Amino acid sequence: MSDTIAAIATASGPAGVGVIRLSGPDAVAIATRVVRRSVARLAPRMLSRATAYSIQSDEALDDGLIVRFAAPHSFTGEDIVEFQGHGGAVTLSQVLAVFLAAGARLARPGEFSERAFHNGKLDLAQAEALADLISARSVAAQRVARRQLEGSLSREASAIASELQEALARLEATIDFPEDVGELVPETVEAPLVRAADRLERLLDGARYGRKLTEGITVALTGEPNVGKSSLLNALAGVERAIVTEIPGTTRDVLSEELVLAGVPVRILDTAGLRETDDIVEKIGVERARAAVAQADVVILVVDATQPKTSHFPEGILNLVIAVNKSDLAPPDLERFTSFPAIAVSAKTGLGLEELARAVVGEAAPSTDAPLLTRARHEDALRRVALHIADARATLTSGLPAELIAVDTHGAMAVLGELTGQTTREEIIQGIFSRFCIGK
Repeated sequence: MSDTIAAIATASGPAGVGVIRLSGPDAVAIATRVVRRSVARLAPRMLSRATAYSIQSDEALDDGLIVRFAAPHSFTGEDIVEFQGHGGAVTLSQVLAVFLAAGARLARPGEFSERAFHNGKLDLAQAEALADLISARSVAAQRVARRQLEGSLSREASAIASELQEALARLEATIDFPEDVGELVPETVEAPLVRAADRLERLLDGARYGRKLTEGITVALTGEPNVGKSSLLNALAGVERAIVTEIPGTTRDVLSEELVLAGVPVRILDTAGLRETDDIVEKIGVERARAAVAQADVVILVVDATQPKTSHFPEGILNLVIAVNKSDLAPPDLERFTSFPAIAVSAKTGLGLEELARAVVGEAAPSTDAPLLTRARHEDALRRVALHIADARATLTSGLPAELIAVDTHGAMAVLGELTGQTTREEIIQGIFSRFCIGK
């Protein structure tokens, strides 16, 4: 990290503005050579007109704006210079080549963020949140990434660490100064361990949903034939995705469509109508429908408002929403559904579709206000922390020496440090940043 790196920081292709970013100890000197004016004399964080010139000749390559951010008050904690010129692959490539010829090195993917991490500008969880923010596919995922970038997950990890440190302080005082503090009082160690375990449980409760915000929630439409499942899929998607007829059994296989409901990415499955049939092909479709329902995160049971009841009510489904379709043709009897949320909808008129979308997302959401875990790495680390704490509590309950309890508690602290990067191996850190885009 002793050299100066440069990269194009904006997306490729035609654009009104393109940005080239430099970071490192020679960023100001290199930029001065390229724009042929003293960048060091420019007021920090103030844009100034500048022209990028060829190193070998007096040819002007692009006119734009230049700005410097003095260390340590920059994204990376180093001196940063940004040249904001015209977008377009040819122009940006020419200007970048000049900065490289003037002494900079082409940045690796994620190297700017990696330098910010090493210089203490953000921890590993925040750096990953930055990547999630860029790649967010929905408003909900963007909001979660933004909160993590602001440090919500890091602060929760710090609170857990404080509880563990309190337990360790009690343990180590007993180990190191037994004549002064006396014997270990189990309750003084148990209490902070319990509080740490409770915080971990709240975090882990939202792990599955957090990942689904990135990967997408799977929603299965199910119900009897001709209740309007395919029409409802088309209405939610806004396009004629599924074939709709009045003939029962039109849908024979599982049809998948990706869309966004209430700001959350959703993979919605239209399944065959559930009924007894002698048709071999339709029978296969019904079996596939049951399999899709069993594996879905949320199930929408579609019923017909013009029919008095449904004979196929899926059993063992926890996250179920009932869509009473064709509510434009008959008054929906919502009171007969008491165990699950029921919503009057109409695939024809659009009635209740927004309410249905909110209900589907709400059924998948965890019952916690703790920061959501969006990466498998976070969940794995916190589950191992929880195991160490459980071992420490079991050792404490068994009346074993304080030294053994301290071993498990120190283990929990070490694994917790993996979340923010304090105890993460360098090759893992580099692997994480290598998946970032170049220029970030």
